[in-house]
Amino acid sequence: IKGLDKITAKTFDIRLAIGEKNHFGPLEIKALKCKLSENNNFTTDTVAYIQVKDLSSKNNNQVFLFNGWTFVSSPTLKSIDHPIYDLWVIGCENI
Repeated sequence: IKGLDKITAKTFDIRLAIGEKNHFGPLEIKALKCKLSENNNFTTDTVAYIQVKDLSSKNNNQVFLFNGWTFVSSPTLKSIDHPIYDLWVIGCENI
């Protein structure tokens, strides 16, 4: 996963094993699946199912900032909506 701090314009590489949690600023990121997907046109795309929580929110009923599939070829199709940080999947290893 590539992370962007929109204030400093710095990018960071975030490596996650499936099921592992990692932090980027106040965001907690967990990858649940990562695989190659094929469509009817025989093109492949890398897709990942990730969950992102904003830990700066002190709400006890904390919900996910993002919980779903994201696509390497179309990161804006389902994007993580945060005012300071941006995340996008850049690939999967060992698939």
